[in-house]
Amino acid sequence: MTPETQHPGILTPDVTLVVLTWISFFSLLVILHRFAWKPILAGLKLREDYIRKSLNDADKVNQQLAEFEVAKIKILDEAKARANAIVEQSRKTGHELAIQIEQRAKKNAEEIIISARQEIEGERERVRHALRKESVQTAVSLAEKILKENLDMEKNKNLINQAIKEI
Repeated sequence: MTPETQHPGILTPDVTLVVLTWISFFSLLVILHRFAWKPILAGLKLREDYIRKSLNDADKVNQQLAEFEVAKIKILDEAKARANAIVEQSRKTGHELAIQIEQRAKKNAEEIIISARQEIEGERERVRHALRKESVQTAVSLAEKILKENLDMEKNKNLINQAIKEI
């Protein structure tokens, strides 16, 4: 074998092969750049924009949620304040009604007591009047008996005692 017909070794590359490798590499690079990388990079750019927009939208939604939470807390605080005011007003009204009812009850009780006292006084006067009338009748009756019989002292005493026992 002659040295010219020998195959080049791994350490001694063939120049033609190196040039063809470089040409095919750069050709492939240009073809990939034009037909593959541009669409891939454009797709990646669209995806990046979509993700960025989604993150911005998520931030806006979180901000809106925070605002809604603040508004909700404010509304709840207002509702609690209104409820407390209503409860306080109800307590006040209830207390006032209780005082009014108590005053009416006292007034009615006083009227009933006054009416009862007047009835008692009237009844007392009626009983006194009847007692006086009966006493007068008894005294007249007793005097009549004494005068009719005009007896001695002993009989008069007996008649008086008997009349007293009858009363």
